[in-house]
Amino acid sequence: NIMSIKLIIRDVTVQERNLTLDLKVFCDRERVTGIAPRIELVFDNGQDNRRLLMPQESFLPVIEDKIEKYWVVRARYTFLLKHIFWYGTWEDCSVHFDIDYDGTLYESVPFELDLYHDPEKGEVKMEEGASDEDDEEEYDNEVLEIPDSFELTENSIEIKLGQPCEVLPPVQPNKIQVLLGLLIRLINGVIGFVLLPWYCIDVLGILLLPTERKDPKMEQYGFLSQFVRYVAWRYFSFCRNPKGRVSVRRDFLKIMYQLSNAFHRKKKTVLFLSNRRDDLSCNFEFIHKYMEENPGLEMDYWLHTGSIKEFSLASIWSLAHKCGKAKVILVDDYVPYIRNMMICEDTKIIQLWHACGAFKTFGFSRLNKKGGPKQSTKTHRDYNYCFVSSDYVAKYYAEGFGLAREKVIPYGVPRTDMFFDEQVKKEKREMLYKHYPRLKGKKVILFAPTFRGNGKMSAYYDEDCFDPNLLARDLPDDYAIIIKHHPFVVMKYHIKEKYKKRIFDFSMESEINDLLFITDILITDYSSVIYEASLLNIPMLFYAYDLEDYIATRDFYFEFDINVPGKIVRTQDELTRAIINKDFEHEKVEKFCEKNFDIRDGRSSERIAKFITELAAE
Repeated sequence: NIMSIKLIIRDVTVQERNLTLDLKVFCDRERVTGIAPRIELVFDNGQDNRRLLMPQESFLPVIEDKIEKYWVVRARYTFLLKHIFWYGTWEDCSVHFDIDYDGTLYESVPFELDLYHDPEKGEVKMEEGASDEDDEEEYDNEVLEIPDSFELTENSIEIKLGQPCEVLPPVQPNKIQVLLGLLIRLINGVIGFVLLPWYCIDVLGILLLPTERKDPKMEQYGFLSQFVRYVAWRYFSFCRNPKGRVSVRRDFLKIMYQLSNAFHRKKKTVLFLSNRRDDLSCNFEFIHKYMEENPGLEMDYWLHTGSIKEFSLASIWSLAHKCGKAKVILVDDYVPYIRNMMICEDTKIIQLWHACGAFKTFGFSRLNKKGGPKQSTKTHRDYNYCFVSSDYVAKYYAEGFGLAREKVIPYGVPRTDMFFDEQVKKEKREMLYKHYPRLKGKKVILFAPTFRGNGKMSAYYDEDCFDPNLLARDLPDDYAIIIKHHPFVVMKYHIKEKYKKRIFDFSMESEINDLLFITDILITDYSSVIYEASLLNIPMLFYAYDLEDYIATRDFYFEFDINVPGKIVRTQDELTRAIINKDFEHEKVEKFCEKNFDIRDGRSSERIAKFITELAAE
C-alpha cells in the first residue's frame, strides 16, 4: 500500500481576506479504496493553529485493465480568513497541506504549480507550456492580481495580509455598565407597555384597512391571532428584541450572565453543564467521583434536556448564575446556551464528548455538506480543551471543533474505566439479570443502530429495514434480542406475543454501556458504540443497508468497508445467516481497539479530573 501523491495548485488568490484555492491531487497506489482522501489545510499564525477540511468537487478512481490504478481529486474552495482563528490579532499565517487516506496521515505534502510568480511585475501567470489533458477547463492567460498577498514555498503558502486581522472575544461589561443596561431595558419595557393602546390601534389599521401593507406570513392565522402577533411584534421591536418569546429568553439569559459574571470573583468552581442528559451520568459520573474527593473544589450542576423556550425565567436566571461564577465548565455535547451567553475568557470550557473515537464526521468536518456548519458559525468554537481516546483520533476532533491540535488531549474516555474493573462488570451483570431474569442464560444480541437525519428534531430510523420478530423466528430459542435505539429516535416495534419473552426494547431505559456487559453479539451500523464494544472484544455485525446514502450525506473519517471491526451485511437475511454461521470477522476487533485507545488502564477519569482540578485552581 505504498502511496505516491502529487498535489498541484492550479489557482491561489488572497483577496479581501479570503483565500481561494483550486487543487488537483493525484495518487498512485497499489490498492485504491472507495473512499475519497481527506485534503486538510493546516493554518498556523504562530500563536494558534487550526485544521480545516478542503471540500471536494470530484473524486475519480482511474481504472486500467480492469484494475484501479490511481485516483484524481479536484477541489476548489474559498476560505474566509477572518473566521479561521477564534480570538486574537494576526497579519501573517502559513498554510500547509495534510492528506489523510485510508487511516494514514501524510503531513506537509509538497505541491507543484501550473503557474509562476514574476517578482518584477508582481504577477502570477500560467507557466509556459503548462497543460492539463485531464480537464476540459483551461486557464486564460490573464494576470492574477496577487503581488504581495502571499509567498509560496515547496510545501506551504505564507499569507501576508499587510494589515491586522482581528477576532476579539466578546466584551464583558463591568458592574456599572451591566446595571445601566438593565435600567435602560427596564425603562424601554415600561414605555413600551404605556404605548400598548397605540400599538393596538395601529395594528387594527393594518388588519382592517386595505391600504396597509400586511405580512404574507400572517395570513395563515385567524384575525385574533394576527392581532396578538402584530402587537407583540411592535412591542418587542420597541424594546430592541423583535423576535418574540424565545429571543426574549435568550436576551434575558445573556443579561443575567453578564450580571452574574460581573459580580462574581472566579473561584474553584466546576460546573457540569449538559443539554443531553438530565442526570449525572456517563462521562460526568466518572469524573465527578474523583473530583468530589477534593475539599477545596466547589461543584455545581445544570443538567436539562429541554430547550430554552421551555425554561422559566427563574430557571434561566439559575443557569446564568451558575455559568457566571464557574471557573471551569464541563460539557458533553453541543450546548447552545454557551453561544447565547458569550462566556468570558476567564472561564475555561472543556468538551467531554459523549462518543468514543472518531467514526462518522461531525462539526466542521462536515463543511460544505448538507446540514453541515458555515465557516462563520460559532458552534463548538468556545472550547478550550477536549479529551479523546487516542492520538490517532485527536486530529479529527481538532478539525471538527475548530481547535488547535495541542488542545485535544488523548487522556482517554472516563466512562470506559469501568470496562477494566472486574468487580464493576460483575455488579452490572448481576443488576441487569436481577431486573430482567429472562435474559439470564440466553445468548444476547444487542441491536443498537444510530439515527438518520440531521439532528434531534429530524432523527429517525427506517422501521421497515429491520423486523425483530423475523430475527427471533429465524434464530434458535436460546437467543434473546435487546433493541436499543439512539435517544433521538422515538419509535416502537410491534412485538408479537409469542416473542415477548425473547425480544426486549430498552430504548428508553438502561445505559447502553451497561448492556454491553451481557451482550454476546452487537448489531449496529454507524454508531460509536463499537468503540466500547471493542474494549470487551464483542463480536460485531454492521447492518449497513443504506451505506452509500450515509456516506453521501454524513461520511466517515475512514473507509467504512475495510476499517470497521466486523462483518458488513446489507439485508436482514444476510444478517441472520451471519449470526447462525457465526461469521463475524471477529479477528478485526483487537486491531481496531489498539488503534483507537492509546492507554487502556482504567484511569482516564483520574487523569482528566486532575487536569480539571489544576485548571480550576489557576
